[in-house]
Amino acid sequence: MGLNINTNGRADRALSSVLERLASQRRINRAADDAAGLAIAERFNSQIRQGQVEINNLQSGINVAQTAEGGLSVQQDAVQRIRELSLQAQNGTLSDDNRAALNQEAQQLQAQIDSVASDTEFNGQNLLDGDTNISLGTTGNEVNISSSNSAGLGLDTLDISTVEGAAAATASADEALNRISNNRATIGAQQNRFESAINQREVSVLNEQQAESSIRDLDLARASIERSRNELLLQSGISTLVQSNVTPQSALSLLGG
Repeated sequence: MGLNINTNGRADRALSSVLERLASQRRINRAADDAAGLAIAERFNSQIRQGQVEINNLQSGINVAQTAEGGLSVQQDAVQRIRELSLQAQNGTLSDDNRAALNQEAQQLQAQIDSVASDTEFNGQNLLDGDTNISLGTTGNEVNISSSNSAGLGLDTLDISTVEGAAAATASADEALNRISNNRATIGAQQNRFESAINQREVSVLNEQQAESSIRDLDLARASIERSRNELLLQSGISTLVQSNVTPQSALSLLGG
């Protein structure tokens, strides 16, 4: 009779264990389940979480680059217009009043360039009004943006109210356009690098998640079979006790005997 009672106890404990695993859908719920497996799974989990943080950091870098590139695009349009005005001001048929009107528009465009430089920010950090270097917290990845205000572009002394000044402004505008284009190209290259780094980390995170899952997660088919087997063992043991007319009180007395 003791054999039946012991068998029931083992089956009951095994059934409770498999039900717990089925509820969590994890093979390892505590260190006692598989100490070595838990340690390996936790290392994978740490790497996964690090990779996810790095992906978020790199995405922030892309957002910074896009914000800066948008400001540079507006500035580029303004410089293009300044160049058109300076070419127009070199026309010898214009009067001084004509050039003064053209110069007034050019000065407003210069002010717009500085306004864009001071207003282009990401999370409170200015991006164009001075050289900008932002670390993204991942090795070898940072955002580098060259200053893009009127002084940095060589347009701070702009004056097209004379033919000579207009000629100098044209040369300055050409140089400013070149600087903005180079700045945009550099930012675009950095953005591409961040996107590539994100793709690489996403692949690594996916592989690490699969590796962790293979260690920590439950094989549902096997657990279901184990559940059914233990339920059958438990039911069989109970049936045997009933057929032998052994009451629970008798079973307890046997255990205490």
